[in-house]
Amino acid sequence: MGEKTLGYIIIILVFLIFYMVINFKFKNLIPEIYNKMLLAVIYFMLIVKLRYENGFLNGLYDLLYILLIMAAAIVAFTVLKKNKIYFFKGIDKKFIKSRNNEILHILQEYKNNNLDDEASIHLEKSSIVFNGLNKLQIKECISLIGSYIDENKGKYTFDDYVNYYVKTVAVPVIITLAVVTIFIKILSYRPPIEVSEKINIENEYSIGNTEGNINNYGMVAETDDSIYFVRDYKIYKTDKELKNEIIVVDEPANLGKDTINVVEDWIFYRRGKEINRVKTDGKGYEILFIGYSLHMQVVGNWIYFNSVDDDSKICKIDVNGQNKQFLSDGDIKDMAVYDGKIYYSYKNKEEGFLEVMNMDGSNKQFLSNIRTRNMIVDEEYIYYLDDIEEKLYRMNLKDKTREPLSNEQILKFIKDDSHIYYTLKTPDDSDWRFKGLYRMNIDGSNVVSLDGDTYLDEMGMGVTKDYIFYVAANGKEQPRLKIINMDGIMIK
Repeated sequence: MGEKTLGYIIIILVFLIFYMVINFKFKNLIPEIYNKMLLAVIYFMLIVKLRYENGFLNGLYDLLYILLIMAAAIVAFTVLKKNKIYFFKGIDKKFIKSRNNEILHILQEYKNNNLDDEASIHLEKSSIVFNGLNKLQIKECISLIGSYIDENKGKYTFDDYVNYYVKTVAVPVIITLAVVTIFIKILSYRPPIEVSEKINIENEYSIGNTEGNINNYGMVAETDDSIYFVRDYKIYKTDKELKNEIIVVDEPANLGKDTINVVEDWIFYRRGKEINRVKTDGKGYEILFIGYSLHMQVVGNWIYFNSVDDDSKICKIDVNGQNKQFLSDGDIKDMAVYDGKIYYSYKNKEEGFLEVMNMDGSNKQFLSNIRTRNMIVDEEYIYYLDDIEEKLYRMNLKDKTREPLSNEQILKFIKDDSHIYYTLKTPDDSDWRFKGLYRMNIDGSNVVSLDGDTYLDEMGMGVTKDYIFYVAANGKEQPRLKIINMDGIMIK
């Protein structure tokens, strides 16, 4: 069961529990405020859930929040207004209709004996409206009506209660679910992607970026003759000596670009809720996929990613935005592509699982009861951050043994053939999450500080053959892109 479905089931259960509590708490008449509060609470839960899932556009969120404010205002008005409304329980409505005159007589007698001319009581079809009565007077009047109902209505059978709850609970819930489901499907509907140019990647084994870079939002990617990197919401292209910079992608100017993958003559990248592609000369821009994604990696003619909007399943689409296929069940927290395999991690009943499968989703195999974050796979080991301890480990692929590489709390890391580059977790009271840039050997030995006093941005870092790119600040100024060589010497 996906998280989205479970969320709606929880909201429905809250509605049912609240409704049942109201029905059993009040014997005959239910105050209007409880009906208003029930609707406001359910409405609030739906908005929070949809906001958390990032399922709507900002403009629609603004509308929903306006409606929520209106609902809260209605609740406040109901509490403050002078006239108080009490609703008859639905199961009693048939009896109330048949005894309308008797109930009117009771209300009139109470008014004549206890109230002044300014106070009034009105009997509506399914409610009583009290105007100008204090709490004690309302309570006395409700007690009289309740006693009359209890003495004259007779006992309800099991079938009576079944019919009542089907009509008042089951049917409204089913209708509400149907309306909400249709509403969400309409809002989330996306017409099929059609690109103007169908492309084909000749080398089926070409990889768009390293897994380490992708784990750090893919801010840099390297090809045989060029380096592509992100700076100030733009994608740049430069040569291997970091000269002759040109802007490849700069629009829209206020939206970030990340997870760069470069395959042959094409750049694939994320931009908010989109996966896009553009030629390496900046021409031929196309949208390939609309939906939040993680761990996007291009291999040959396929784009693999974790689809957040699809219960975090691993899926793939081709480089033309077509042929979407799901490769796993939902709630995948981490994935890595290496040597024709997809490694992935998830949690089930508080227990972590690490598994591997073929690129088409077949031949799933269990590896270990661990839950990884930002894993990087090579021939011998899987390097990963423990999701609970926030420490760096590696697991031997042959015997499945694992060893810690550091006693520090590490939040981000990248590995190349000979070193691991990483940043540490700052204290909880810090304004920044990541402190310092360090290097160690791949076995955890020989720790070197490359830029220990800097604070890294969420984008983290990216590594090419000769350089380390990272977005950092000294704690006072705004973060900016810094480039150093592998020994920590500042380049830019």
